[in-house]
Amino acid sequence: MAKNLDKKVLRLHILIWALFITWETIIINILYDMDVAPIIYIVHYIINIALFYFQSDVVLPRLSKNRWRWLWIPLFCIIFLLLYILAHWLGEIFLIHLLKKPIKPWYGMNLQSFLKNGYRALFFIGFSAGYYYLRSYLIQRDHSQRLETERLKAIIEQQNTQRDLDLMQNAFLKAQINPHFLFNILNYIHLQTIKSAPQISEAVTTLANVMRFAFDIENTGDSIRIGDELEQVADISYLYGLKKGQHTLKLNYELAVCDLQLIPLVLLTLAENCYKHGDLSEHDALMSLSLENDQLYISTWNKASNQKPITSTKTGLTNLKKRLATAYGEAHSFTYGLDEESGFNVQIFVRLNQIVKPSENKAADTDIAELP
Repeated sequence: MAKNLDKKVLRLHILIWALFITWETIIINILYDMDVAPIIYIVHYIINIALFYFQSDVVLPRLSKNRWRWLWIPLFCIIFLLLYILAHWLGEIFLIHLLKKPIKPWYGMNLQSFLKNGYRALFFIGFSAGYYYLRSYLIQRDHSQRLETERLKAIIEQQNTQRDLDLMQNAFLKAQINPHFLFNILNYIHLQTIKSAPQISEAVTTLANVMRFAFDIENTGDSIRIGDELEQVADISYLYGLKKGQHTLKLNYELAVCDLQLIPLVLLTLAENCYKHGDLSEHDALMSLSLENDQLYISTWNKASNQKPITSTKTGLTNLKKRLATAYGEAHSFTYGLDEESGFNVQIFVRLNQIVKPSENKAADTDIAELP
């Protein structure tokens, strides 16, 4: 694309110079009835074009970056004016020897030729400066438009990420019941079964805690304390563990990770993925969190199931990948896939400086906590 653009610009420059030279040549021949050898035009226009681009592509870009540019630019105009006159005088000397013309005093340099070349120099100096500033304006405009486009893309990506988060919350809730009504019903069941069926009562209480966390997640902001979400993972593991003949999710983590801040629903999504898509009939699923090389390391493993879940949007890990990329960019890595033993692995690394609050610079606690 860049090469094609350069070729287009080159062709445009050649066309403009060709039109300009043709126009000037015709005007000179008509007004002054001069029969000038082509080599004279060639030499002088080569000098004009070379000085034109030397000014616009070399001198002015450097002067524009100089803090004293308003002092240097007038000085440059005087120097460049003299340089232009000198270049054309040397060109005349070259042409006199090439065409074997009579040698005039000072090779024709007099007040009239000095003023004529000076006038032409001012014309090309202004022409070159106008070209430079017009090109700079267009480049700056394109840069601003590109930044605005990137900003709009970032806003759209953020909106899409928020929408994905909302979809994950809705998929997690699995119901459109008024929260107050739901919690009142669960509290009623808890009170009615606390003596006759304590296991059911505890399960209802745990379910209420999970549902309350799910309903309140939208008010947690951009991040959540990892320890709070770990409690929800433990509650979900307890509820799934009530099912007979099925193993559960083993949770293993360093206590130091509990006070770190992470975007919400990362751990719950991974836990849900283990239960929904894993085969827990013979093997426990595993989730571990640790600190390694100034990074938070999260991993899960479960035996891959050959059966498709009854309800699945198939977007859980995909949405999670997009949310992590938006939140942490290159400061994280996220990989998942099958291993050689038909197990499904998920691995997430996030740099520690992305998830530690400024006030949390105390030494890390490396004790290990393990939940059944």
